[in-house]
Amino acid sequence: MFGRKLLSTAIIVLLPLSAAASDDSEEQEFEYPPGPLEEVVVSEFRRSSKLEIDSSITVLNRETIRSSSLQNFEELITLVPNMNFSGDGSRARYFQIRGIGELEQYEGAPNPSIGFIIDDIDLSGIGGISSVFDIQQVEVLRGPQATRFGASALAGMVYVQSADPAPEFVLNSELLAGNDGTFGFGAALGGGVTERTSGHVSVNHYRGNGFYDNVSLGIDDSNGRDEWSARGKLLWDMGKGWEAKLSALYADFDNGYDAWSPENGRVTFSDNPGRDEQQTWGASLKLTGPLSSAVEFASITSFANSDVLFSFDGEWGDEAYWAPYGYDYIYTDARERDSLTQEFRLLSSPQGRLFNGRSDWLLGVYAQRLEESNDILSAGLYDDSADAPLSWCAPCLDRTTLQSAYQSDNYALFGRLDSALTDRVGLDIGLRFERWKADYDDAFRDYVYGNPEQPVTNAFSPRENLWGGDISIDYQLDGGARVYGLLSRGYKAGGFNPSLARALGPGAELGPEAIAYEPERLMNYEAGIKGLWRGGELTTEISVFYMDRADMQLRSSAQFTDNPNDFVFITSNAEGHSFGLEASLAWQVSDHWRLHGSLGLLKSKIDAYGLEREADIDGELIGRAFAHAPPYTLNLGASYAMGRGWVARVDFNAVGSYYFDYSHDEKSGAFRTVNLKVGKQGRHWSVYAWARNLFNETYYTRGFSFGLEPPLFERTRYTKLGDPRHYGVTVSYRY
Repeated sequence: MFGRKLLSTAIIVLLPLSAAASDDSEEQEFEYPPGPLEEVVVSEFRRSSKLEIDSSITVLNRETIRSSSLQNFEELITLVPNMNFSGDGSRARYFQIRGIGELEQYEGAPNPSIGFIIDDIDLSGIGGISSVFDIQQVEVLRGPQATRFGASALAGMVYVQSADPAPEFVLNSELLAGNDGTFGFGAALGGGVTERTSGHVSVNHYRGNGFYDNVSLGIDDSNGRDEWSARGKLLWDMGKGWEAKLSALYADFDNGYDAWSPENGRVTFSDNPGRDEQQTWGASLKLTGPLSSAVEFASITSFANSDVLFSFDGEWGDEAYWAPYGYDYIYTDARERDSLTQEFRLLSSPQGRLFNGRSDWLLGVYAQRLEESNDILSAGLYDDSADAPLSWCAPCLDRTTLQSAYQSDNYALFGRLDSALTDRVGLDIGLRFERWKADYDDAFRDYVYGNPEQPVTNAFSPRENLWGGDISIDYQLDGGARVYGLLSRGYKAGGFNPSLARALGPGAELGPEAIAYEPERLMNYEAGIKGLWRGGELTTEISVFYMDRADMQLRSSAQFTDNPNDFVFITSNAEGHSFGLEASLAWQVSDHWRLHGSLGLLKSKIDAYGLEREADIDGELIGRAFAHAPPYTLNLGASYAMGRGWVARVDFNAVGSYYFDYSHDEKSGAFRTVNLKVGKQGRHWSVYAWARNLFNETYYTRGFSFGLEPPLFERTRYTKLGDPRHYGVTVSYRY
């Protein structure tokens, strides 16, 4: 069945292009130029080819991003093997690499497993604002990146670079429109400012209705997206090899969050639709240049301020829907985050290499101050007077707040030594020592069943010494391919369970000691091969890995009253392991055809877990796979470019069924989607028709299992749907 759909897609692509094949006399600029594939340069520590990095990495360049995505980084995830995201919000904010990463992080210490940087601005844990308009490159490094990024890159790192300034005048603009009220535009302008400075600025806006209809309010945009972003860069050539780059970012995502229904469909009944808003300001300053003929210097300073509002209708209904019961709850979380980082690096120049010129070296120091506050309100009522004389809530009221403040300081010393042992053998060693200290306090107030003047409070001031690093060896084969072996160690700081304060009453199974949990350590064993073949027309990368997680931070939840908001979130230390394979391929088959693909295979297992699950959960967590860890992710695609500017790209994506959470055993089900883009482009203008999820596949990005519906509140599966078929047209102008 699906094979016929894929064949139909190919026919749709080929028919209009074949008609134009006979006339290629007009000179045009193609999106997929013929010739050898580009060996992309990445910016891990020093500029190098991705084929020279001894780890599993996906690099997406400007043309790939333009041709395969619409608006947001989440649309690129299907191109990255063994990467997934949690659909807990209007945009993907919580990512998983090789089955490791947060599913949500509503309260407590911000403690991401995946680093996320935009133009050297640290947005780890809040990266949902990453618009892809005017993005130059995206790098996704899989596995621990402790040497580079420390505690916030336990499982990997995403590094996003917007377009850099250049002396030449550049003007890019884009206009798109599609179904479901989709409209967007973007504009970018760049060029020389003075003889030694150049600049680049861009602005982008996107809006859409969000694919849900709210019958309670009679509107179709309660889950809508209204997103603004702006970026700017200024590059100053200071002379004598010195350069300063100033980058600035502003994002205002004013999105709705009304994607859950008691009936598990695209019709919602909430009378208080949620919000998922984020406003972020950020900037970075990068200064580089030679200190001498032997030593290069780099300084990176960044700051970011974010205000995040996350809310939802607690019971997903209105008065009429839940009649004859009175049932109405709300949940809001107002979050403020400030981050300041400073990094200094000393790097060897070619004249400063050690051991007879065979070893490049790097030394660096890093400091970060992170402050975050949360103000959480959960309130509502339940009234089952209609069941009198058997009623027991006539009514029951709830109103609680949880206010927390968190501040952490990280100080790190790191270094690398990359050595050529022989003409074919290389040895790379990286090491990082990090001092982490934090101060955390919270206050939980119950305004109905407690005394708000005497809140339950907790305060912690942990101090931890953490370390990680990597060692790899590689061998250059005949023909340009390289094989490598890698051992890397990642780490992640400990944290707190503030909502546990609500459950620490008389007779509670857990005590105050469970509020804090220990750091996690990860050992990664990896081997791979990378190479260019057939004169550079074919690029392949294959890696296999085994990861051992010690004191893995596993988060679960338990519902302890009929209040649908009344959950205790508990992160505890467990043990687990995983292993798998990651492969990618890009092949310039001919002047007109290019094939690409990626495959991720993953097998994960929880080896030990100390807490009891809820009584009505039958399955054991020990022996089960990680949450949001698909057993396979697959992308297969083809791009076509020919005379008269006709271009096309088709992508087939497949994801295996995975567990939604650790709190229950509900699974997503396997799913497949097809994305298609067909258009014509000239020297300056281009017009594309596009369709995402072409065959309208039903799939899920998040799932829960809990008691929502009165009067029995039986445990039920609830799911959030992925985007349905989405189609439209994009027109762009480039000068």
